[in-house]
Amino acid sequence: MAALTDAKLRNLVNKKDSPCTLSHRDGLRVKRNMSGVVLWQYRCRFEGKQVIMSLGHYPHVSLKDAQDLVPLLKGWIKSGLDPRVAYKKHLLGDVSEPTVSDLAKNWLEVKVPSYKPKTQELYTHHLSKWIIPYLNEVPANAMTPILWTKYFDLVTEEGTPKLAGNMLVRLKTILRWAAMRGEIPQGNTLFNLQVKDIGEPATVGQRFLQFNEIALLWRQIEQAKATPANKACLQLIFLTGARQSEVRLMKWEDLDLQNNIWTVPPENSKTNQAIRRPISKKMHQILDNLALVYGKSGIVIPGSNPNKPITTHAVNRFCARMWQHLNENHKVAKFVPHDARRSLSTLLSEQEVLPHVTEKMLGHAMRGVMAVYNKHDYLKDQASAYELYWDIIENSILKLYR
Repeated sequence: MAALTDAKLRNLVNKKDSPCTLSHRDGLRVKRNMSGVVLWQYRCRFEGKQVIMSLGHYPHVSLKDAQDLVPLLKGWIKSGLDPRVAYKKHLLGDVSEPTVSDLAKNWLEVKVPSYKPKTQELYTHHLSKWIIPYLNEVPANAMTPILWTKYFDLVTEEGTPKLAGNMLVRLKTILRWAAMRGEIPQGNTLFNLQVKDIGEPATVGQRFLQFNEIALLWRQIEQAKATPANKACLQLIFLTGARQSEVRLMKWEDLDLQNNIWTVPPENSKTNQAIRRPISKKMHQILDNLALVYGKSGIVIPGSNPNKPITTHAVNRFCARMWQHLNENHKVAKFVPHDARRSLSTLLSEQEVLPHVTEKMLGHAMRGVMAVYNKHDYLKDQASAYELYWDIIENSILKLYR
């Protein structure tokens, strides 16, 4: 039978003593009783049993209204909700059915404060820009694969495919957290999606600088018109292989200059454990210069506010400026501050420095049995490796002037 139209539905109304049932599509049908009243019904299977539920009378529930209900009904069923109960709550405007936006706001308020400040800032930005404004109408349980796909298509169009993949990962975290707390049922349709279905995975970085490239960068930094803080921060990142945040947030109290040990406190460490690194001769020289300019208390590398550390944005912007010069003059491939870590690990491995030493230099947590029993920092081995690293960089710099 052909799908119903408004004309056919109007002809059904008020024809008494002539009950009938007419099918539409997508499980929808109408049933006219002896009094000529036309009722919308929805047929489906729930928990292995056939269900026929009422959606309301025509024309109060129009043809378009009935068709628009189908995605909601299918979404509830797929989420494990009884569609009859869910629909009643929907009609009552039950606030107990949160939207994805509601869940995201709750996650930001309850869970995110337990993360580190930089992570909090990142998550707050992502959710405020890409999730909360777009997923604030349909209840989370009613989000069907089609609705999810439309959302990720929008993120891809207005952002990038990689951003869409990132948002999928973030949304899965939020919905799993909400399901664990009993805010929504388990088994949301989102969990069936994979990054490859809606976007692109984040690429694993491959870039590392050769010694001659680090030498060119070092010379470019020395020649640059920039604050001593900007110069020193980027130099220390490439000299130590430490994370940018570990260098930026460094305080003088973290530095034992007599024993030449730099201790990154747990609150500044990605692993939530203190990281100990030796202070090399070259690092000592850079620190002495910073002390002359900014003093020897509080923040080692201040930003525009002397009481606050230099910002990530300032470091990234300065690094981008250095790369642009090197690219124009020497065709150096694109690099960012984080590539300093891969450079140190790769170049020292080529110099036969053992992996457990470079792992400690990078501040990585040991794995397996070593993580349980081996708490040694290999400071002497690290110190030798750092001196070797700078010696080769320095020789590469000298070659530039020959």
